[in-house]
Amino acid sequence: MNAIINAVCFLIPVASIRRPLRMRLRQRWANYKNSPWTFSRGLTGRPIMLWVDHALGGGTEVYSKRQFKILCKKYDVLRLQYFPKTELYHLTFACNRHRMWTTHNIDAIVEFLCELRIEEIVVNNLVAYKSTTDMLRIIAYIKQNCLGRAHVSFRGHDFQAICPSFNLMNCDGNYCDLCYAGGCEDCWRHKKLSDNPISHNVLKSGATSICAWRNAWGKFFTYTVDEIILFAEPIEKIFLRAYPDIQNKIKIIPHVVRNYRRTKIRPHDEINIVVLGNISYQKGAGVIRDMAKKLPTYVNLIIVGEMKDAPDNIHVHGRYNAKKLPRIMEKYQADIVFIPSIWPETFSYTTSEAISMALPVACFDMGAPAQRVHAYEYGLVLDEINPEKNMIQIIDFIKRMRGTVK
Repeated sequence: MNAIINAVCFLIPVASIRRPLRMRLRQRWANYKNSPWTFSRGLTGRPIMLWVDHALGGGTEVYSKRQFKILCKKYDVLRLQYFPKTELYHLTFACNRHRMWTTHNIDAIVEFLCELRIEEIVVNNLVAYKSTTDMLRIIAYIKQNCLGRAHVSFRGHDFQAICPSFNLMNCDGNYCDLCYAGGCEDCWRHKKLSDNPISHNVLKSGATSICAWRNAWGKFFTYTVDEIILFAEPIEKIFLRAYPDIQNKIKIIPHVVRNYRRTKIRPHDEINIVVLGNISYQKGAGVIRDMAKKLPTYVNLIIVGEMKDAPDNIHVHGRYNAKKLPRIMEKYQADIVFIPSIWPETFSYTTSEAISMALPVACFDMGAPAQRVHAYEYGLVLDEINPEKNMIQIIDFIKRMRGTVK
């Protein structure tokens, strides 16, 4: 279209007329492309699914893309996201990402969606929306007013529905277990969701108090949501402690993960502990740093992933291609994969990947990883977070696996 606009304007010899005309034509073309009418031309007549999601990437993004590969065979999937940096809402065809409508006006999107026959609404993740509680009301409104009889499905990728601190880390930096000594409201008053003030405000998602937050989510689960999909039984128990009346709506459906071949680890003398995945504070960076301080000379600690400000005496592999994971484990002669997360992860792809490679796995006794590691022949579940003690436990476990300790 730019070529056509330039060709038309080329015929106008007067620059003072040509330049503003070119700008007006380009603006009109941009407005035409970014309009609900143009966007709606992407609909194929198949059943419509609205997929409400965050824009922060990570495991939730992986899940979304895997689901789209399946769902796009049956549905026109419309993905709604909020981008906090630009304060723009994006409505995208998940099956054709080139067709997009962006706007600051959520009301315009709601008006458009209510004119569609929506069969399914998936609330995949609402972290970092300007106001999550407003979004709950908006989703309820769309369900009630769209032309279809929309079925609403919630996906529990984290614990945002319980607390804006979506991994349930309290103001002291520890997993709260829903029982902070001073109470949830006291914790919330002191809780920093990020050291960056802007990021902190973004992650607050408009929350003012935990009581109001849970009331809003409780009403949403009771009156709007038809099913709640969680990915592990231990996570169901945590949700039910906060919302005991939702049990009849919960379904446990574990993620589908890649199956890897069994790794071939050659006999060797040193002990190689591999930490799989990108390591942040919540993923156990503090544990790794404390372990590094007491690392025996015959033990290698290797991060297959990324970690900021890693100690000098551990090796950071960096980003990796998931398809090559068995080969990477063999390169480092992995004796065990350690999952050091200090919050109850709702699934943990890395745990499942390590188990599929038949590698020994260690983790703390919390969340979905512990459930699988408890049941795993080569699993070690650590009863407390104590890095010095944990290092000894892991080393002893590896020696027993090698048969050097009876």
